[in-house]
Amino acid sequence: MPHLSELHGAATHLAVVAIPLFAILHLLRRIGRGGAAVAAAEPWALGGAILGIAASGITGLLVWGEAQTTLRGQDFRLGTIHFWLGIAVAVLAVVASADWIASRRRDGVHHRPAIVPVVALLIVAGIAAQGYIGGRMTYDHGVGVYDGGQFAQTAVGAARLHVAEATNAPEIQAGQAAFSADGLGCARCHGELAQGLRAPPLAGGRDVEDFRRVHGHGLFPSAVVTDRDFAAVNAWLRTLEGPRRGD
Repeated sequence: MPHLSELHGAATHLAVVAIPLFAILHLLRRIGRGGAAVAAAEPWALGGAILGIAASGITGLLVWGEAQTTLRGQDFRLGTIHFWLGIAVAVLAVVASADWIASRRRDGVHHRPAIVPVVALLIVAGIAAQGYIGGRMTYDHGVGVYDGGQFAQTAVGAARLHVAEATNAPEIQAGQAAFSADGLGCARCHGELAQGLRAPPLAGGRDVEDFRRVHGHGLFPSAVVTDRDFAAVNAWLRTLEGPRRGD
C-alpha cells in the first residue's frame, strides 16, 4: 500500500497533462474552431486540471513535512522553492478558472485577450520547474519516499559506525564521529555541538522513541540506523551540556 506522499508524482502528472489540454481546447473555442465537441470537452479538461492541482497540493503538504526531516542543512532551500512555486501555480489556476467562467458567460462575440492559454502556459512552466526541483529532492535525497531513507550519506555514515562498533571503538567517540557532518550528517541540521541550527538542539540526549518518530520513515530508518547506532550517538549527546530527557 503506497503512502499518500508517494502519490504526489501521480497527482502532478495529472495536472501537467490536463492543463495544456485545457489551454488548447479553450483557445480553439475562443477562435471558433472545434464546434460542440470542443465546447463539451473543455469543462472536463478544466476539471482534470483543477483536480490535479488540488491533489498535488494536498499530497505536497505531506511531502513538505517529510522534507523538513529529510533534507539536510541548506538543502532545505529546495523544499522552500518547491513550496512557493506550488503556491504560485495555485494562484494562477484560480486566475485561469475565473477567466474561463467569465468567457463562458459572454456572448462569444466580444472576447478579451486570450488570458487563459497564457496563464496555462505559465502554470505548465511553474510545474516543470517544480518537477525539476522535486526530482532533485526525491532522487538526490529521497524526499517523498516513505521508509526510503537509505541514501548515500546515511548508508556510508551507518557503515562507518558499524565498523567502529565491530572494532570495539569507544561508544562516545564513535557516536561523535557519526553525528558529524561527514558521518550520518546530523550536524548539518543540529550543529556540530548539537546546539541547534535549522533543527532543534539535541545536547543532553534524546529518547530513541523521539528519534524514530521524527526520522524513522525518512532519513534514518531502523533498517539502516539501528537502535545500537542511535545509542552510540546518544551517548555522545549526553556528554554535552543541555536538558536531559529520559533519565
